[in-house]
Amino acid sequence: MKTNNLITLIFIFLPFVMFGQDITFSQPNEASIILNPANAGSQYDLRATANYRQQWRSVTSPYKTIAASFDGKAFSQGKTGSSLGAGLSILSDGAGDGQLVTNQVNLYLSGRVLFSKVQSFSAGIYGGLVQRHINTNKLTWGNQFNGLVYDSNLPTGENFSSQSFFNSDFGTGIQWSYGQGSTTLSSNDMFGAQAGFAVFHVNSPRTGFYQITDRRSMRYLFHFTGSYGMKNTNMQISPLFLFEKQGPAQMVYFGTFIKYKLQESSKYTGYLNSRAVSLGGFIRGSDAVVIAAQCEIGQIGFGISYDINISSLANVSSGKGGFEISLKYLPIRSTSASRLI
Repeated sequence: MKTNNLITLIFIFLPFVMFGQDITFSQPNEASIILNPANAGSQYDLRATANYRQQWRSVTSPYKTIAASFDGKAFSQGKTGSSLGAGLSILSDGAGDGQLVTNQVNLYLSGRVLFSKVQSFSAGIYGGLVQRHINTNKLTWGNQFNGLVYDSNLPTGENFSSQSFFNSDFGTGIQWSYGQGSTTLSSNDMFGAQAGFAVFHVNSPRTGFYQITDRRSMRYLFHFTGSYGMKNTNMQISPLFLFEKQGPAQMVYFGTFIKYKLQESSKYTGYLNSRAVSLGGFIRGSDAVVIAAQCEIGQIGFGISYDINISSLANVSSGKGGFEISLKYLPIRSTSASRLI
């Protein structure tokens, strides 16, 4: 009984403990401009993505995150010149028993310069509006325990300045890209690499609901993605590495996808669409092991992943972390050096 009470208390207060930390996707490359604003319009002429994540259903009220983004080139000097990119993202995140909801809309602007046919550098910024809301009536407090039982009629002793507020949020990022395509349609000897650094919440926006204003710590992110075609085969290896730090919290995420091409697109007629499937495995610090699968048919891509909890919380969650799905649509593909995967 005491153990159950302790678990309940942890998840009652979990939304407040996590005020200073951002959401995390297990398929970060499928939310590219949210990963790094320098991605806006840099990889593709036009791109649309959608993401959905749910976790901790086995322990408490499930945490749910929905995101959608759209980006593309706003101005380009052609395949060998510089370009400007723009983007828009919409995100909604709901967490915990207190129904803590964060809604955010961001606008993105980026610039890209080609060093050569195979190398480019891009830099981007974002600015957005954030709305946060919490339902304190759904929470229970120590002051409402009368010594024998919980009594919801007792005063909480808590003083919230409001249960909803708006603020602004800004950030920036840079990225280097390298991409060398296959020498022939069937040789599969392409190679690409991408490395970037981004800083989020540079204005340290308000994040708490108490009269004493809490501020969100800046988040620093370094990411690396590779893409290597195994020559004269249908297979491609795509490793991924992320390092994030926000206040005292930090995270390392790494692993790889292995892609198998089922069908090449027809080079001249356009009657055949490319088809590929990918399987991947990743580790997120001491928190979770992630298994993922992706499917690409022409200009549409679909992904699904599942987090297997390996932290001390696994004693309660039985290893059940959460699942995530992603969807992307690329109506116009870029052939520039920045296209990797």
